[in-house]
Amino acid sequence: MIEHLLLDLDNTLYPASSGMDEGITNRMMKFVADFLRVPIDEGQSMRAAALPGYGTTLEWLKSEHNLKDEQSYFNAVHPPSELTELQKDENLRPYLLSLKKPMTLLTNAPMAHAQRVLDFFGISDLFLGVFDITYHNGAGKPHPDSYLTTLAAVGHTVTDSLFVDDHMKYVRGYKEVGGKAVLVDETGKYETLAMSEGFGYIRNIYQLAEMLTEY
Repeated sequence: MIEHLLLDLDNTLYPASSGMDEGITNRMMKFVADFLRVPIDEGQSMRAAALPGYGTTLEWLKSEHNLKDEQSYFNAVHPPSELTELQKDENLRPYLLSLKKPMTLLTNAPMAHAQRVLDFFGISDLFLGVFDITYHNGAGKPHPDSYLTTLAAVGHTVTDSLFVDDHMKYVRGYKEVGGKAVLVDETGKYETLAMSEGFGYIRNIYQLAEMLTEY
């Protein structure tokens, strides 16, 4: 029985179409190009080729290109001005409370970004804990320990926790450690794939309540 929700943040608690997803991607691509000293399109190609082997762009840059100053990456990709890319959602807080499940946040973003977004939506106090990429020393989702250490820290396990995320790679990672997961996919691009692999599937966070009845 599901007694606890392990939730992603970006493109999960708010829609990918909000504008922040595009903003984060654009800033990330600029950082990659500047750091590697290549044109943006070349940086994009290099990242696309390498990323299947890594959980995040940051992990790739640290592993293959000797990035030492991860804070410079965080500052470039997640400036305070990023909040202008979000739209208020007054329904989110009461909706999450209506689920009547303890919740924990697990994000591959830095804590400053997570706290900024949670404060923006007025939901910072709803979680047992907020676990960012630095908590896992840069090895976030889909590394097994990112799920297991997070759950252990809040007194839960993969057997009693449902994981909700917008990345197939990350829900697959949770399944591999023995858990059940739901994919959030606003566009419907991965619906058939997600369902064929045994994942729950929703277009937005507001469909999660109905999905919970299946668990």
